[in-house]
This record gives sequence, C-alpha cells and structure tokens, in this order.
Amino acid sequence: MEKGYRGKLITIIILSLLILLGLIYLKFFAKPSPKPAKPTSTPAAETATATPEETEEPTPEVTTTPEPTPEIVVDLDSNDSINKFVNKSYTIDSGYVPSDLRKVNVRSNSDQTLRAEAADALEKMMGAALDEGLTLKLLSGYRSYKEQVSLYNTYLNRYGKAKTATMDAYPGGSEHQLGLAVDLGNVSGKCELITCFVEYPTYTWLHEHAYEYGYIERYPQGKESITGIMFSPWHFRYVGIEEAKRIHDSGLTMEEFYGRTQ
Repeated sequence: MEKGYRGKLITIIILSLLILLGLIYLKFFAKPSPKPAKPTSTPAAETATATPEETEEPTPEVTTTPEPTPEIVVDLDSNDSINKFVNKSYTIDSGYVPSDLRKVNVRSNSDQTLRAEAADALEKMMGAALDEGLTLKLLSGYRSYKEQVSLYNTYLNRYGKAKTATMDAYPGGSEHQLGLAVDLGNVSGKCELITCFVEYPTYTWLHEHAYEYGYIERYPQGKESITGIMFSPWHFRYVGIEEAKRIHDSGLTMEEFYGRTQ
C-alpha cells in the first residue's frame, strides 16, 4: 500500500515539474503572437480622390451674320421726287409746276430754269467740262405742260404723227415738265439736237462723266424700242448722284432698271 502511494506521489511530482517547465518556457522562451493591426479607416473627408485636371473649354467661335444690305427705296411716282419716272405711259399731271425752279447760270440760248438741285448740278458739270476745254450750251431746261402741247403740235405739223411719236415732246410724258431734264449742245451750235452731236468731244465727255454729277443719258442708242424715243444724245436727266451711278453702272435705261415699259 505504501508502495502504491509512493508511485502516485512520484507521478504528481513529475506532472508538477512538467507544468512548471511549461510555465517557465511560456514565460521566457515563447514569442507572443502579434496582435492583429486594427484597420484604420480614413475619414471620407480625408480620402484622397483624384481630381481631374480642369480642361479649358474652347471659346465658341463667334460667327457674325452680315447685315442685309438695306433695300434702296426710290420714289418713282411723286411729281416732286427727283426720281419721278416719266414716259408716255407714266405721265405728269397737266397742272404740275415745280415749286423750286430757278434760273440756270450757264451758257444757253435764252433764260432757262431747272429745279434748284438739278440747276446746281448742271452748273458744276458744265464748269468741270469747261475746265477741260469743252464748252457746252444749255438748249432747253424746264418746259411747262402748255409749252409741251405747243411743241408737240409744231412737230406734228412738221414731221407727222409717226416721227413725232418718237420724239420727247408728248404732253405730260416729257421729263422737261419736271424741271429735271436738259438738252445740251455745242456752244458753236453745230449738230444742235441732231445725232451727229456724238461726233464731238463734248458728247464723249458727257457720256463718260455726266453720271458723276447726277445726270444720265436718258435715250441711248440701241434702246429706242424700250424707251419709245429716238436716240437723243443731247438729252440728259437728273436723278441724283447715287441713283445716276447705279443706273450708269447697270448699262440699262430707266425703263429696264426700274422694270417699267411703255
């Protein structure tokens, strides 16, 4: 029995030593396991986000729409308009007399009058021609309706109806009643109111420069069927400088330019 007790005691001692050795090992020799690192959360505000580079928006190309060319409105119908359109189909009132007629201070067969604006322009034009050694003469300016009737009857008796119809003498259908038309010739009187006037440098100068002073050649050669009037190189009509240039540059008669025919 004593032997059995001793064996148990030895067993207890051995177990105690093993436990003690284990404790000593754990204390001095075993490396502690590293504690897992706590995940650190970056506050949303501190989270680095890639900011895209600011790209400069292209400046939109500015396209300018050209302003439409304003339409030039010309008064072709009022008797007092310097652009009044006249022919045998578009006539002037028989009682019309321009209110601003004045004597024209140029060489002429007799005292001639025109509307003030046309008179000013004619004096400048004839002065410019004179500066180039060309002397013009004013043969006819303003004519009243009554004078037109008298002239028409004279031509009718002299030339007959057919030829008279081609002449600028129809009462109410002549620009002379407007005080804006002139018949011009050589100071010498040669080829006065005859087509041979074209053979003189005075006509050549008028043909090339009259529009610069607001006058156009009203009844040009080759346009007789359009104007209804025979070629009259002596007859010029005042329409103002701007309109004269437009008509001259077009190469058209007033009938063609404004779309008005006989």
